[in-house]
Amino acid sequence: MLGVAVLVGMLWGATNLAFGQEGMRRDEFYRKLESYFDRELIGDLNRAFPNERDYTFYSWDAGDFSGDGNHDLACVVRHRAEKGKRLWVYLFADVDGFLTQIAVKEYRFVELPLEVGVVIRYGICYVTEKLQQYNWRIRGYRFDGIALVEVTTYETRRIAGYTVEQMISLSALERNERWIVTLSNAVVLERKCAVVPIYPRGFLPTHGYQRMARIQSVDYVLQGAFYWNGAEDCSVAMAGAYDTNYLYMTIAVRDDEVVSPYCDTCAADRLELWFDTYTGDTSLPSIAVRREKRGIAMRQRPDAPLVGLAVQLGNFSTKLPTAKLLLSDSSMLTRLRQKAFADVALYAERSLVGYIVRIRLPWMLLSSEPIVPISRPRTIGLVLQIIDIDNEFRPEEATVLANAKYQPGVVATEGEIVLMPSGEQYGRVEYVYDDRIIEQLRRRGF
Repeated sequence: MLGVAVLVGMLWGATNLAFGQEGMRRDEFYRKLESYFDRELIGDLNRAFPNERDYTFYSWDAGDFSGDGNHDLACVVRHRAEKGKRLWVYLFADVDGFLTQIAVKEYRFVELPLEVGVVIRYGICYVTEKLQQYNWRIRGYRFDGIALVEVTTYETRRIAGYTVEQMISLSALERNERWIVTLSNAVVLERKCAVVPIYPRGFLPTHGYQRMARIQSVDYVLQGAFYWNGAEDCSVAMAGAYDTNYLYMTIAVRDDEVVSPYCDTCAADRLELWFDTYTGDTSLPSIAVRREKRGIAMRQRPDAPLVGLAVQLGNFSTKLPTAKLLLSDSSMLTRLRQKAFADVALYAERSLVGYIVRIRLPWMLLSSEPIVPISRPRTIGLVLQIIDIDNEFRPEEATVLANAKYQPGVVATEGEIVLMPSGEQYGRVEYVYDDRIIEQLRRRGF
């Protein structure tokens, strides 16, 4: 995981950074750009900065964050008439030979304007901002020709004696966390997992938003890494939806050797799902911790019982898939839950590269009550384990692939799914040409 020191170091080490706290005037800024852009392209900036004396330029960088091989531009600007602590980050992309403004974002600095900075690396434009003492946030953007897509976000903060670093890849749907004791600098928790956004049933995410999490790294192989030969051997893609009564999960497994059972006890490919019914504290940045009287603590053991399913795939023709109810606490086996388990629906089919499992789970099975309309994203812990058998006569060579870098017995290392409220999407996408499209539609009578 890229730490804040690495990304901030990239920012302050950039050769194009204006180090002076007083910033630069427009003519000085333009002269520095001549190493990267033709004068005609630099002249395109006059549309955004028409008056030379009205703007002060601080950090800036040139590089490609649109993927077309041409230099783009990001810069931090302060209006000279501004008396507060506001700054603006301008993003320009080379579009059809013109340096075109694609976004303007407002930021606030705490003490110095240089607390907000930009750097372009690895096809991504990173914007760094200081939120307060010890708290920083870095967001990475990529322009895909249609929209400015946030692809990654990194944040570090101090909470109740801990320094927490969190990075979420919105393009790969993956979360990385580190919890460090501030005084001793001891790492007490490292967490890596897939994040699966779950949308209301029937909703399709728009351009730029990801829906399916793909798990294909060796980091997620909990057992049998020696026998795992890469993503073609065993990997998984997950997506889901929900309504008032049910949770729907689609699990597409890539498997070069799908092994079906010859008998009930024979070794075969199968999967398990464990749901954490604990409702986290929305004031905390992660379900890996819980609040206590003296602060917060890492969740080692479940704070609420776990509910799981063990799924046998069948043979995809005459033998249907089956599920067995798993409970961490036998006292949870109530009549209501037994009735809800009878309402579980399973479907499994072969695909060209493996198999696909679709599961319908009643909310009554997980929470003993239907889900109500939610007003904010709700995170639910989930551990998915794919047991991959390549040779039914050698079950000891099985590979276990999970949706998290899960440590058995440590609930804090579980993966997660995120229920999205109606109308909200997971991530941030800004459509650059919205105003032009709306104007054209109005001209045509829409």
